[in-house]
Amino acid sequence: MPSLRFRVSTTTSDAMSNRKFNVIPAGGAILNVWGAGVTASDSFGVSVGDRDIMVDGSVLSIETSADVIDVSRDQLVFNEVVEGGQIFLPVTVSTEAQFLIHLRYL
Repeated sequence: MPSLRFRVSTTTSDAMSNRKFNVIPAGGAILNVWGAGVTASDSFGVSVGDRDIMVDGSVLSIETSADVIDVSRDQLVFNEVVEGGQIFLPVTVSTEAQFLIHLRYL
């Protein structure tokens, strides 16, 4: 059950590239994503393989300036069952966003 917490300080087409655990094994997983940004206009997406889970979502909490991800409030993807494949996380930020991704392999 890996978890990843990381910062994104520039717009990128895939914030998960070159990160450990960016590929879900063939058996699939339950995916949870939390996020917080500095600016309310920051946006992100989540895809696994060819399946889009969220497109142009907004990071609702703007507490990253305090270096906070509140797991009781900042959850963006809730217990999503996904098949195996690569995780993609396109992010548009003006300053910084932080993400916490938790996978429970099936």
